[in-house]
Amino acid sequence: MNSLAEHQGDQPITIEEEEHERHLEDFVDDIEPGKASKFLFWGIVAFFVLIIGWAAWAEIDRTVRGMGRVIASSELQVVSSLEGGVLEEILVRPGDEVIAGQPLLRLDPTETGASLGSTEATALALDMKVARLTAEVTGRSPRYPAPANDEAARQLEIEKALYASRQANLSSALSAGQAQLQRSRQSVAEAEAAIASRQSTLTRTESELAAIRPLVENGIEPRMSLTRAESDAASARSDLAGARAALGRTQAQVAEAGANLARIRQDWREQAASELAGAQAEYEARASTLPALQERFQRTTLRAPVGGKVSRVLVTTRGSAVNPGEPLVELVAQEDSLLVEARISPQDIGNVRIGQKAKVGVTAYDQTVYGALEGEVSTISPDSIQDPQSGEIYYLVRVTTQQSAIEGPNGMELAIGPGMVADVSLLGDKRTVLQYILTPITRLSETAFRE
Repeated sequence: MNSLAEHQGDQPITIEEEEHERHLEDFVDDIEPGKASKFLFWGIVAFFVLIIGWAAWAEIDRTVRGMGRVIASSELQVVSSLEGGVLEEILVRPGDEVIAGQPLLRLDPTETGASLGSTEATALALDMKVARLTAEVTGRSPRYPAPANDEAARQLEIEKALYASRQANLSSALSAGQAQLQRSRQSVAEAEAAIASRQSTLTRTESELAAIRPLVENGIEPRMSLTRAESDAASARSDLAGARAALGRTQAQVAEAGANLARIRQDWREQAASELAGAQAEYEARASTLPALQERFQRTTLRAPVGGKVSRVLVTTRGSAVNPGEPLVELVAQEDSLLVEARISPQDIGNVRIGQKAKVGVTAYDQTVYGALEGEVSTISPDSIQDPQSGEIYYLVRVTTQQSAIEGPNGMELAIGPGMVADVSLLGDKRTVLQYILTPITRLSETAFRE
């Protein structure tokens, strides 16, 4: 305690400090040397017990580590033209970011557009013709498709005019047939009237003949009167027979006129039905080619199949010929995840499985500042691989991350591209710190006393 007084120097000592110093000196004097050693021993034991207890309770992840690199999660996308053509416009440059469906190049659509327009016009005209002929067959008012352009409107007017003209021709033919039928019916009426008249005459002449015959036989009237009466009766019979024959002819004319009228309607519908069948077949043939022509026309604008970055534009001259299948633009797909290939030592591959959680740190960005990307194991090579240069033997493990970029301190995303080196940690089963510490000892015990 003298050292404490010496350390304090010439500073004045208060009564409380003197009393505290005195009690401390008494406590030190009361401790025997043996008790001090025991106190120190049990303190050390308690410390190690606490450390061992913590090591036995605290868990850490069993980690398999490997170095790898970021690769493109999809193959390089090559954009080409199926049919080829003449290059009209280049819409992107290398390095441009594009989204899926964005136009990249345009080919001259003149030839394809003309073919499409001609087929569309023909199909629309046939569709209107089908509507007109359907109306003629069914006898209903035509229901034309709505015209999509001026050419279609002109075609609609043509079909309407043709429908009106054909209806007028039909009406004219039907009117002529109806008039013929009416005349035939009138002739029947006249023939029937003539028969009635002839029948009346015949009745009268036969009555006269019956009355004069007894008079001639009794000599009251001359025989010449009988002859004249018989001649009149015969003439009346002949006239009646002629009138009946005329009635038969006029009735036949009525039947023929009616049949002719029905034939006009039937022939009209049969002709319209025949034309309708042909028009429908031609329309379906034309319409069936429209989707292919429309798709071909749309393909004159080459679009990005996926979102990403333009790597190369392989054509630069407008007006140049483009061959079918010729590569025109190369894209590196921009995905929502990254694919990392890591090399894992054969002695650790037993602790790796599909779906295993992983942490990926990109060496280009300080992991202590930017953190690591989370992911999981997607594939494991079925066999080990040997590096031909270094001779290293390893398994190739692919890890798919949940993000494709790292968030910087200011909230901006830091891009990660193919080729960047990554430090991959595969998180395995949990084990205690004590198990981790004892692992070398357990391994040594397993290999001890072996020749």
